[in-house]
Amino acid sequence: MNQQRAQGPTGVLLINTGSPSPPTPEAVRTYLGQFLMDDRIRPLPAPVWRAILEHIILPRRCPASAQKYAAIWGDKGSPLIAGCCELASQVETIIRSRGREGRSASATDVPLVRAAMTYGEPSVASVLKELKDAGCTQLIALPLYPQSAFATTAAALGALDRNLKQMAWQVPTISIEAYGDNEAYLDAVADSILQAGYRPQSDYLLLSLHAIPLPDIDAGDTYTEQVRRSSHAIAERLGAPSGAWSIAYQSPFEDGRRWTGPYTARVVTRLAKSDSRRLTVACPGFAVDCLETLYDIDRILRATYRDAQGNPANDLLYVPCLNASKSHAEVLAEIVLQAMNE
Repeated sequence: MNQQRAQGPTGVLLINTGSPSPPTPEAVRTYLGQFLMDDRIRPLPAPVWRAILEHIILPRRCPASAQKYAAIWGDKGSPLIAGCCELASQVETIIRSRGREGRSASATDVPLVRAAMTYGEPSVASVLKELKDAGCTQLIALPLYPQSAFATTAAALGALDRNLKQMAWQVPTISIEAYGDNEAYLDAVADSILQAGYRPQSDYLLLSLHAIPLPDIDAGDTYTEQVRRSSHAIAERLGAPSGAWSIAYQSPFEDGRRWTGPYTARVVTRLAKSDSRRLTVACPGFAVDCLETLYDIDRILRATYRDAQGNPANDLLYVPCLNASKSHAEVLAEIVLQAMNE
């Protein structure tokens, strides 16, 4: 925690999962190999799981995943990485502007904010080196998962701890493990849903969040309870009528484990066949749009909805993530400032 007041700048890491560098099978293999071998992710002992990955899963999955990544790739590369880097820049800019307004007393109160990926680049290791070389004497780690989980937040903070030990850098570190109950975050998500065109009295609202393995819940992960609180708070802010909104979980990995449900694809198919209201889908557990939102939701789920309805004229409304919006940057800047002032 925050020990003696640091004399150098504070380094802030906005940590997300990551992405392959180029959208190629080779890059996807490298990325997934690192991701799926994480102790917080793999479902089996390392030697067994590595053999399954290298001989069964990766050869089959990497070409298909590369095509998906290529379909969402932007001029700046990976939407997730580009979005996180832009968000980090905006958070730093906001904090600097507040410093000029007199809120921060000295230059050491203005942090260096950087995006870092648990897997892939910019890696946690490379960002830590940059911050150390810049003279940072305190760190704030903010994993970009509003609702914390073993497989996301714990994995990100685990990567941070491992790299700090490898660097032998003993620096005071504040870890922010969740912000799904933050009032400003909840306001920003609700406002983004309204701004996207959601109509509380005539739409059905589906809040889709990433699934996690049920064994993690059995081991004490409180993710689903955090999801429930966040979702109810968002629905209340929107005035979503009872029975006109629900929670679903997406992107379970086929590894033999049971995952949190109901699954988003199944809920969307059921709603398309049984509910005449327009479907609005938002993903409040994702800070920045990525493969799981831009492809799995905005492309695949949209097609699933149209096919199940049997009427291509009816379309679902997808609400983009907060991304590098001003409201999102302001939320994170305030969270960072609160941590700095503790």
